[in-house]
Amino acid sequence: MGALGNVLGVVAILLGRIPAGGVAQVALDFSSVAIVIVAIFTGPRLGALTGLISGIGPMVIFGYVYGSTGPITALLPVGKALTGLFVGIIAQLMGSNRKVRTPFILAAVWIGFIPEAVLTWFYFVNLVPLFVQGGSFWAPGLALTVLVKGWTEMTIIAFLTVALVRSAGFRAFLGRIVPGQSFQ
Repeated sequence: MGALGNVLGVVAILLGRIPAGGVAQVALDFSSVAIVIVAIFTGPRLGALTGLISGIGPMVIFGYVYGSTGPITALLPVGKALTGLFVGIIAQLMGSNRKVRTPFILAAVWIGFIPEAVLTWFYFVNLVPLFVQGGSFWAPGLALTVLVKGWTEMTIIAFLTVALVRSAGFRAFLGRIVPGQSFQ
């Protein structure tokens, strides 16, 4: 699922760039699809690990291909790991009988994204100005753009997850690839 997250992230980033005042670092990133699915179905540990792995491709693209933020972009996989961890914790707290109900899935995804959103804000407002020349002028505005984009993506991912959770075929598929887990 980490590999799938990287593919979903990199392909979306390469195809879905969003014009933001001449800055190339705003693009769609659907790597969190794999993260949320793993976190909801298997819990916080695998959700966090999937987030860490799924963030590698987007980190390389945003930090070295499209941008010049370099080493500080290493926080991107950390943010994705936080999302996997917290979505997984919330899903675990909900219990298995609530994991299939739409309001609980939406809440788990939206609340689970809050730590990554806080890290994203910190990254743009505090770190980018230190490491990127002229960043203090454009980074706070870019932070807002990236966060609006991020919340939009997470909303789409939440509804996609609801559809997948309701699919008996998808749950059966997960049962075959994750031994010892029941997804029915």
